[in-house]
Amino acid sequence: MSVICICLSPGLQHTVFIDALIPGEVNRLGEVLVDVAGKGVNVCRVLRRLGRRAVCLAQGGSNADELSALARREGLDLRFIPSSGRLRTCTSIVETSGAHGNRVTELVEPSSPVDESCVVALSKTVDDLLPSAIALVIAGSMAPGYPAGFPARLAGMAQDYGVPVFLDMQGSELRAALAARPAVIKINLDEFVATFLAGRFGTSGLSRGRAEAHAAPEFMEAIAEVSTLHSAVFVLTRGADSTLLVRNGVVRTLPVPRLSAAETINPIGSGDAFLAGMLAQLLVMDAPRPWDKLPMETLESAIGFATACAQSNARTARPGVLDDSFVLTRT
Repeated sequence: MSVICICLSPGLQHTVFIDALIPGEVNRLGEVLVDVAGKGVNVCRVLRRLGRRAVCLAQGGSNADELSALARREGLDLRFIPSSGRLRTCTSIVETSGAHGNRVTELVEPSSPVDESCVVALSKTVDDLLPSAIALVIAGSMAPGYPAGFPARLAGMAQDYGVPVFLDMQGSELRAALAARPAVIKINLDEFVATFLAGRFGTSGLSRGRAEAHAAPEFMEAIAEVSTLHSAVFVLTRGADSTLLVRNGVVRTLPVPRLSAAETINPIGSGDAFLAGMLAQLLVMDAPRPWDKLPMETLESAIGFATACAQSNARTARPGVLDDSFVLTRT
């Protein structure tokens, strides 16, 4: 049985290295890496590195052949549903001469609109695959052309088949998908606040250098209220800070081991590696059903493994890749 990964905004990822970026000047790059990427693609890649069967579905485009060739080269089961738009290219600029480690700047292109025929075909493909699926992952943003509530529709299809759903998304699309009772929602703290608590705490900044704000009792109470209201398991990541595990009004704070600046090469894709590692570990542990009744200790153990996956990714240059030492020692 396979994990189905849905990526509604795939593309090429260029990772370029330079000593220091000088705005307004000609900048000559060092190494340039090219990968097929997108959050769902990255999750699929890490799952396969961890020994799990996984397939990724995404819309195609006029340059899909280039992405397919890259996927085949690394043994990634990436299936493009035909669409006429061009798939985007995003760029990570890694500056290596900083006194406190690498600085990474991400340039994100907008996605081309998706054809209506692609939406129909992708829905049918998911329906065809769900009877033999062990989990459904929907991760990342959604390109124009997909109808509002499309992730919720896919999650509802999985619910009908009894397939657990794992989400990494935000905003109105996440709120709509909660009706399908996903097994776990992995989301970073800023995205959680913007999605559920913007009216009470603002839309950003709480997880960036304001530890006193997100340790405040009223803030933790608000997070707990959201989990109770939606009867959902939330895993809230905060970068290098501790991770919050929240379910049914209970909030647990899980420490994150420090990763030195010298060890960190490129953090892009670490959140995707986290989600893949958490799911893979839950599957390895043969977590009991129903998924919404998982023991908190089981979730904590999976989050510990997920954190190790995220940090492994940060020690590599490419998105959604685990360094060789991790793979050799942990699988």
